[in-house]
Amino acid sequence: MYAQKTLIFAPMGKIPQLRQLITEKYLPEVSVRPGFMAAYLLEQTDDEDSAELIQFWDSHASIENFQRTGLLQASIQSIAMEVPGIRIQRQGYIIRLAVGSIPAVEMTASV
Repeated sequence: MYAQKTLIFAPMGKIPQLRQLITEKYLPEVSVRPGFMAAYLLEQTDDEDSAELIQFWDSHASIENFQRTGLLQASIQSIAMEVPGIRIQRQGYIIRLAVGSIPAVEMTASV
């Protein structure tokens, strides 16, 4: 299993717009790609302009294929284009150990 963590630093007050773009545009495209397993958007509680998007894929090859063949509107860069001033850093991890499972979280309407 493979995880990709995207650190997102948004301009002041833009996290709600970012959340909406990820919910309505990015995740619907990504979630239908082969190998995609889950994604979580973590909004930092002590810095309201920072978030992390963590995606889980069945393999490193799956996310590489998505990034190589994906359309711009399905990429995290498309979000950066729609929210001027946003900064994004990506990191990838091979998951070698996991205990338990994380339950699915219902999306809320408070976008």
